[in-house]
Amino acid sequence: MARTVVLYLLASLLVASAWLRLENGGVPYGNLALMIALGVLPGIAVAVGRRWNALGIGFAALLAASSQAFDLPVTEARPGGEHDFFGPTLGSFKDGFLNFYDTQLPFRPDDFPLMHAVVLVAIFVFCAVIGVLLAGRRPVAATVALVVAVGWPATLVPGGRPLAVGALGLAGVLAVLFLFRAGARPTRGLVQGIVVTAALVAAAAVASTSGAVAKGAFLSWQSWDPYDRPDTPVGVRYVWNSHYLGIRFPKKKTVVFRLRVPGPQRNLYWRATTLDDYTGNGWQESLALGDASKREQIDVAGLPTKAHEESNWVRQDVTIEALRDNHLMASAQPVRWRPPADTDVQDESGEVVVLPRALHRDQRFTVWSYVPRARPSDLAKAGTTYPRSIDRYLEVIQGGARVPTFVTPNRDDLMHVFFDATWENDFLIQGNRPLYDVAREVVGEARTPYAATVALVAWFRRDGGFRYDQTPPPPIGNEPALAAFVTRTKSGYCQHYAGAMAIMLRFLGIPARVAAGFTSGSYDSGRHEWKVTDHEAHDWVEVYFPGWGWMPFDPTPGRGLLNAAYDPSSPVFDTRDTSSLQGSDVLDSLRRQAERAQGRPGLEGVSGFGNPSGGGGGSTLVRDKGPSIVALAFLVLAAAIGLVVGLKALLRAIRFAGRDPRNLASACRRDIVGFLADQGYELPPSASLAEVGQELDRYYAVDAGPFVRWASVARFARPSEADAAVARARRELRRVRRDLRHQLSLLSRFRGAISLRSLTL
Repeated sequence: MARTVVLYLLASLLVASAWLRLENGGVPYGNLALMIALGVLPGIAVAVGRRWNALGIGFAALLAASSQAFDLPVTEARPGGEHDFFGPTLGSFKDGFLNFYDTQLPFRPDDFPLMHAVVLVAIFVFCAVIGVLLAGRRPVAATVALVVAVGWPATLVPGGRPLAVGALGLAGVLAVLFLFRAGARPTRGLVQGIVVTAALVAAAAVASTSGAVAKGAFLSWQSWDPYDRPDTPVGVRYVWNSHYLGIRFPKKKTVVFRLRVPGPQRNLYWRATTLDDYTGNGWQESLALGDASKREQIDVAGLPTKAHEESNWVRQDVTIEALRDNHLMASAQPVRWRPPADTDVQDESGEVVVLPRALHRDQRFTVWSYVPRARPSDLAKAGTTYPRSIDRYLEVIQGGARVPTFVTPNRDDLMHVFFDATWENDFLIQGNRPLYDVAREVVGEARTPYAATVALVAWFRRDGGFRYDQTPPPPIGNEPALAAFVTRTKSGYCQHYAGAMAIMLRFLGIPARVAAGFTSGSYDSGRHEWKVTDHEAHDWVEVYFPGWGWMPFDPTPGRGLLNAAYDPSSPVFDTRDTSSLQGSDVLDSLRRQAERAQGRPGLEGVSGFGNPSGGGGGSTLVRDKGPSIVALAFLVLAAAIGLVVGLKALLRAIRFAGRDPRNLASACRRDIVGFLADQGYELPPSASLAEVGQELDRYYAVDAGPFVRWASVARFARPSEADAAVARARRELRRVRRDLRHQLSLLSRFRGAISLRSLTL
């Protein structure tokens, strides 16, 4: 019973630590202890012999765990009336589970409470299953359950410390097997288990350094699709349209396009269009009728000098799979287009290209983009000398007057004049004025547009108390949706975050716009291409910096995460390159934000994990799918078999390494007893050599008489005769083992070779 309790505690801690890797926040020790305590109850019922009662106890424990996890009183679980427990619980579990398809992992429990509840329930369920199997003396089934419980969350959050996770899981598995196998000698069995575990972990550490083995994730569980038929084309304009009324991604992911990017892989956002005009209630495109590009685009000649060098371009070959839209996708900033061969485009030099008709399956096009690599000091020194074509991006309301730039002297006074002038006749500007007041408070004494931009990013992502929500509360009356989002609800999705940050930047005199498209998706190293689904549709912000052009920033928590040296929410944010921000009120916020993001994977959905070598503008994080799970399973199995066989050979060699005839005779006896144990036939520890010989003759029809005789002489004869007897005994031992192998089938011989029973003798 004591061993069962120890094993349950070990397994429950492993399960809890594995599932809590999905979260990025404090450990809920109280709820965690409750889940583990509830999980042990069915096992106790099995241990005391009340196996049929275990089902009822398990159901009651599940109700209690669900009630605590989802914060729903179990007293509501009664028939009739308007109250209910099971419906809301099942609905909440379903919503929380589906959120794993759309949310960055690891997630913050405060942002996604339903996902946190699902994690707690998963910990309870696995602990309960493992506890029942342990109490029922089913070590093999318990180890399988433990492998699933630890391995499943490991496939959801690649990166981190996979070797440590695997080593802990392996230690738990071997502990279960050895302690159950050890019987009355648990201490000795545990020592043997530690030896085998150390050997296996050492081999795994060596193997993990190989590029063929050390991959980020072997199970792309979110891309599992049992259907081979082509997907029906889908549209994603519901993500781009600024209606702020809520969105809901389809349950089934649809691959909308694939991209090949020659050369070193860079994880980029794929922009389809930009929303340039803010109407006071939302953002919208600004397309010239009858033209394939936006009017008043920044001409390619206005890009930085490096943008004209083809060596700095990133080529993207795009193949449409199932996208119902007429925009061509490209990483910002595109400088050359090769549109589909079966369509006409009037202007291919603009940043956004719209086809006369919708895209169709297998349609292909190529685009070249300039994606600058910028550091914080580069953007901090960019200045505010904007081209004339940028003036329209300083209009806070479509068609209205432009506001003064960020560094204009006495700017606060000028903004008061601006608002006073529109007090009576422009209720849209007045309705959005709270956005300016909040923006001014957030950026504080920031001295440059870059410092103000990253202060807003840090505020939206961490410091402002915002929560990602696809069904946020609506505004009240004529209140602009973005003003309600920033000042009151603080609950919304990418449209809210990108739209609010963009208009707040414009109020501060910083040119900004909303970009719409897709985050990077997932990278298939076997096919050398990016796969992008409709769940990667996203909005973010682009800010203009002289000499650099439009640079992406993503303020939405729980969705995208740019991997760029200049972005404070990025794991590779360059905190050492912030000397130009000394004295700014936002410096401490920048550093806090970077420290929180260090080592934290950023994903759109679960599209990738950290790539510290990145730093390019507008990149998310790469996911390398690696070899198949079948290949990995065979590799691990072959390594484990080789290690077990090698360890047994090493112990046998050590056993016969001495020169004392008596010890060598005892080694002969232990060797044949271990051989029989590996075949599932165990002799009592007190069995003599003669009894060993009798068992060999009775059960395997092997004549062991000469072996018994010479081993006995070696053990009890005079020293002068013992040496020769030992040599004869070892020859007879080899003959007996050979005869035994001839009596066994190939399957029995293989099973004996990998058995661990002889290691416990």
